[in-house]
Amino acid sequence: MRVAVHATELETATAAVRAGCDILVHSVFDKRVDDAFVGLVKERGVIYTTTIVVIEGYAEVLGRNVELTDIDRECGDPEVIASWSDLAKIPKDQLPPAARQPRRFTNKIVILANLKRMQDAGVIVAAGTDAGNIGTLHGPSLHCEFELMAEAGLTPMQIIVDATRNAARVFSPKPEMGTIESGKLADLVILDADPLTDIRNLRKILTVIKAGHIFDHDSLLKVKP
Repeated sequence: MRVAVHATELETATAAVRAGCDILVHSVFDKRVDDAFVGLVKERGVIYTTTIVVIEGYAEVLGRNVELTDIDRECGDPEVIASWSDLAKIPKDQLPPAARQPRRFTNKIVILANLKRMQDAGVIVAAGTDAGNIGTLHGPSLHCEFELMAEAGLTPMQIIVDATRNAARVFSPKPEMGTIESGKLADLVILDADPLTDIRNLRKILTVIKAGHIFDHDSLLKVKP
């Protein structure tokens, strides 16, 4: 049985890897990762998932300071976005502590530094967002994650590999997706610009091919809620 563990502190993440987990669901964000942890994760082939954007999403919504991007407006579920304003209807004394005194991405420097170190060490890094949490939209949040990964110092090619080949390995040790090979699922995106020159070009999706079926950009947007 493959095991994925929610561990965001260095101590708990180290314990999880030593106990035999296969996937770390989140970045380590309480302190800088050390040589022992990096070596252990790499030696055991544990997948290190990024999920950077979710922290920013919580901070923006709980702090009532939401900053929607163009892709949030274009592709985000409008009902979900509208629900974030419901916090204003709740008396402050009934809000959880995090909503009374929200912090804005206080561990960003540590998270980005840890990601860069894990990537440089050859650890299997998978791009992920923890979408569905407050402030983190399914779909658009992945593009925000890519930009945060670039801010950490990862190259566009590293980010693309982390979001395709490596992310597919989260689902299965021998995935049917994630790379373009004979016999694998025909799940592809065709872009209108080169993502190797700017990771933001991954937003410029012209066509989606899902299981061999072709969908153009405009037809997909028509079916959103």
